[in-house]
Amino acid sequence: MINKEFIEYYKDNRENYRKMGKRLERFIKNIFEKEKIIYHSISSRAKTRESFIKKLKRKDYHSVDLFTDLCGIRVITFLESETKIVEKFLRGIFIIDEFNSEDKSDNLGEDKVGYKSIHLVASLPNELLELPEFERFKDLKFEIQVRTILQHAWAEVEHDKNYKFSGQLPPDIKRRFKLLAGFLEIADREFESISKEITEYENTIVNKIVNDSLEEIEINSTSLRKYLNNLLKINVKQPITQKSIKVLNENNILTLSDFKAIENLRIIKIYIDKRNKQIPARYDLMIRHLVDLKKKRS
Repeated sequence: MINKEFIEYYKDNRENYRKMGKRLERFIKNIFEKEKIIYHSISSRAKTRESFIKKLKRKDYHSVDLFTDLCGIRVITFLESETKIVEKFLRGIFIIDEFNSEDKSDNLGEDKVGYKSIHLVASLPNELLELPEFERFKDLKFEIQVRTILQHAWAEVEHDKNYKFSGQLPPDIKRRFKLLAGFLEIADREFESISKEITEYENTIVNKIVNDSLEEIEINSTSLRKYLNNLLKINVKQPITQKSIKVLNENNILTLSDFKAIENLRIIKIYIDKRNKQIPARYDLMIRHLVDLKKKRS
């Protein structure tokens, strides 16, 4: 028997939970961007009436204080290591209900695969409740889910198909979902490994540039951008297109040492304005200009 008091509580408060979700979504996005926390996406939702009633039927609630996920925030990251960074940061912002929070990975153990996600049940600290945009959300709890893109994809498909079968997928299909979770976990680890190797490669490139070992560095989008940033003492993250690299290679400019031979600081500064980082670097025009000068000298 569903408690009518709980249904009334849901009807009276759902809009407040929805608004809290939207406020928290904007707040987390702003603070992550300010603190340079890397993430793929952040979204919010208030639990639907249908979902809420289904949960009431499954769970033996005896108090509205136990409704911890009527407002949900979802943070999707690129890499699994980023989920830990996000979790640590969120723990520093909000009050975490440790009893109801969990890392689903811990529940799988050593010999199982399946749903992986960090679930934090949280409430707002006093310093946020003192702000006008948050004061109405006193005593309300919300759940934050943190997971990678691949974990999210698996969870969404599995949830959708489970929903259609009322939570009872045929055994063979359920087994295949579990196997897929294992494959995606391996893929997550590979992405992590590749990301680390890219960072190590970039650090190696920077060290060689600083030590003027340019003949050892093959010219590519990353190495040339790092070289130009070091040359101009700036930090432009805009990539150099493969089309521009191809122009250099077709003109026998294969290493940074080769590029240095055609380097013209005055021309480079025309196309990369270090005084205004809002103006995109016009790498393609700069490269064609330098290559044309090389041809004229030949």
